[in-house]
Amino acid sequence: MQPWAEGKNLTLLKMAAETSTEVAKTAKQSVLKEEVIVERQWLKLSETTYTDPFGKTRTWETVKRTGNKKGVTADGVAVIAVLQRTLHYDCIVLVKQFRPPVNGYCLEFPAGLIEENESAESAALRELKEETGYKGEVIECTPALCLDPGMSNSTTHIVSVIINGDEAENTRPKQNLDDGGT
Repeated sequence: MQPWAEGKNLTLLKMAAETSTEVAKTAKQSVLKEEVIVERQWLKLSETTYTDPFGKTRTWETVKRTGNKKGVTADGVAVIAVLQRTLHYDCIVLVKQFRPPVNGYCLEFPAGLIEENESAESAALRELKEETGYKGEVIECTPALCLDPGMSNSTTHIVSVIINGDEAENTRPKQNLDDGGT
């Protein structure tokens, strides 16, 4: 950061903090009730009634995952996998999947749900193998993150994986998708 910008940025941060504190003093934000509109096998849509920062009662549509799995720290994992090969540039591994909500194909990190009593790291390696055929080594795993809290309570671990592309099992990998394919 440029020295001339530090004072300006600190002033902006201080102003934002003061504004945030003033709003928080106005009213306690909280959920008053949730009404399930529809529930299916994997998701439920609810109308959530809550109090905004000014004490006004509002409604919000929310999506939540159904079922509670034992021994699970988050709903799913997203895998940032780096393929490393001798004499090649490192590559980020992505998967191309058709996604009905957007009526098209998306490039995504390999990802999926964590199974009951499965660690995030194990789920990441399983999903990587299923969706890409690659076998890797976990380098790092984030705490559970909520990536779209304006719509859903779904949580995800982002797991960093290194793939040794010089190993025989990683030279011609084959997908092994389950019937869900998500």
